[in-house]
This record gives sequence, C-alpha cells and structure tokens, in this order.
Amino acid sequence: MASPARPVENQELEAVPNGRVHLMETAARLYGRGMKRNEVAKILRVQLAPTARNGTEQMKYATRTLRRWERNQDFRDLMYVHAVNQLDLETPKILQGVASKGRRGRVDAARLALEITGRHNPKGDSQPAQVAVVIAGVPRPAQITASNGQEAITVEATEAMIHEDDEV
Repeated sequence: MASPARPVENQELEAVPNGRVHLMETAARLYGRGMKRNEVAKILRVQLAPTARNGTEQMKYATRTLRRWERNQDFRDLMYVHAVNQLDLETPKILQGVASKGRRGRVDAARLALEITGRHNPKGDSQPAQVAVVIAGVPRPAQITASNGQEAITVEATEAMIHEDDEV
C-alpha cells in the first residue's frame, strides 16, 4: 500500500536538521516582513549561534548562517510565501490609501478605485455585436400596402422594381 504524501512544508526543508526548521521558518517570516539581514541576525543571534562566547561572535555566526540560508532556493521560496502573506494583510490599508488619494483629486487613484469596484472599465464598453439578418427563400410581395395618415396607398410592384431590390 502506498504511503500518504508528505506535506509541502516538510518537502521544502528536508535537508535541514529538525532543530533548525523552526528557526528557518522564523527567519523567513522576519525577512517576509521586510527586515534586513542584520536585524534578523540581532533578533535570532542566541538561537543561531548558541555556542558563541560573546555578542560580537554571535552576530558574526548568525549573519553567516543567514547568508548561507539566503542562497538556498527553498528558504527563498519560504521568504516569498511569507512576504506575499504580509502583503495580503496590508491590502485594506492599500485600498484606503488609494481611496484617500482619489478623494484628494488624483485622477489615476480615483480611476483605479473605480476599476477595483467594477464601476469603471478602462477599455470602454465592448463593441456591440454585429447582427446580420439574412432572409433567403422568402418571396417578395406582388403589391406593397403602406398607410399614409388615414388613407391606405396601394403600390403595385412591377417586375423591374422587384428585380432592382434583389441587387441591393
């Protein structure tokens, strides 16, 4: 019997020892929030360099470890996931900023806000559909009756008139 598939999180970080997976995820989350390497190293220096003698050595080893992780594609993918999640959480504030700029008179912001809400289409309305009515095989009437006010006028169609209309 086949074994169940492993979750994606475990596949990304399978080359990392178990104790460091949590640290890598924490570092990726901090990077995803926009922090720089030195800031992350300062926060995680004790965990990244537990055997270092002093704070300077801890920073050195922590920075080196983070630089090595940054070259790892799986770590960068994890950073990207956290950065996208962070951006998604900022969406309401972004939309409030767009609305604020639109209220102040920025036409591009107002237009973007209206496009997002579906009240404006930048491409304009789509072209109306072309309708071609083809009536084939219907005989033309031999006489045409039209009403002009109260009087009805009957016009006898000649062969020449019927033939003339077919050409158009």
